[in-house]
Formats: sequence, C-alpha cells, structure tokens
Amino acid sequence: MSQAGVFIGPSGVEYRDRKRHLWIVSLFVPGTVFLGPLMVMATGEPWMLWLPLAFYYLAIPLLDMLIGEDQSNPPEEVVPQLEADPFYRRMTYALVPILLSAYLFGMWFVGTHSLPLHGIIAMVLLTGTICGAAGINLGHELGHKKTRTERWLAKLVLAPLGYGHFPIEHNKGHHRDVATPEDPASSRLGESIWKFALREIPGT
Repeated sequence: MSQAGVFIGPSGVEYRDRKRHLWIVSLFVPGTVFLGPLMVMATGEPWMLWLPLAFYYLAIPLLDMLIGEDQSNPPEEVVPQLEADPFYRRMTYALVPILLSAYLFGMWFVGTHSLPLHGIIAMVLLTGTICGAAGINLGHELGHKKTRTERWLAKLVLAPLGYGHFPIEHNKGHHRDVATPEDPASSRLGESIWKFALREIPGT
C-alpha cells in the first residue's frame, strides 16, 4: 500500500478506495437516536421524534433510488490488504461504544421524560431501527473475526438486542447448514419476508 486508500496487488493491479472517508459517516448514524430527543428538549414538541424515522424510511430509500447501485468492487488480490488495513477495523471498534451509548440514551430519555404514547412509539422504533440494524450488522461482521476481542465485542453489541448468541449460532449453525432445510436462516424459494422472519427469528 503506497498511500492511504490505495492498494496494489501482487500482479500490479491498483485499487483506490474512493469511498474510504465516507466510512466515517457510519459513526454518525447512531447519532440520530440523540438527535430526535435533543430536538424535543429544545422545542418541547414530541412529534419531532418522528423526523429521524422519516429520514431513514423515506429520505434514504429515495436517495438509494436516485444514486443507484454501486458496481465497484475491489479485486480479489487486494482483499487481504484491505482486511489488514487498520483504518477499517478502527471504524468497527469505534462504532461499538457509540451504539451502546445510543441504546442507553434512548432508554434514559424515555424513562425520564413525560412523552405521549406516539413519542414513546417513535423512540422505540428509532432506537430499534438504529441499534438493531447497525448493531446486528456490526455484530455479524465482528463475529466473523478471529480475535477473541472482536468476537467479545460482537457479543457485547448484540446482547442489548437479545441476540448475544448470534455469533455462535451464525458461525456454527448457519454456515454449516446454509441453504438446507435444517437452516432456519436460509429463506425458502418464493418465501415472503414476513413468513421468513416468523420462522428465522425463533429458529436462531
């Protein structure tokens, strides 16, 4: 690697991670759990808790549709260098305390502020969306790593979601039984997301 974000494979092929610094944005995603409550504390308007949810469920899908699919992938021969680059690992490490802080802050806010029912529902959905989606993805990736520290961090970030067992089940169950009838985490041909979820969640 000659400079940050530039990787040269054994055959001389060069790959430049043009999105390298955009990975830092991932550290701000859990911040939306703080954003809604801070707006409520500043204005006294509980409906503002719905704004971050509108961003995730309306604005992001719209941006995804407008930007389109990213077709760029690194060549296989530079993947070991990408995996060895500490920049990406530091991103995953830094996200763990941020996610846990967001989770605890969400509980504190609901427990210490008089919110209408719709405000409580918004906080449950917001905290669940962020800590669930980001937490499960992060825990999944850390659970695939070989070091004891990373596997411990995977369990730590998944425990508040009731998924602390996931790294064990996923690595020793799903990876062994994938695409077989014995694997509840493999969807069936033509199966809806709802039917899959009702079978997958209890099964894992």
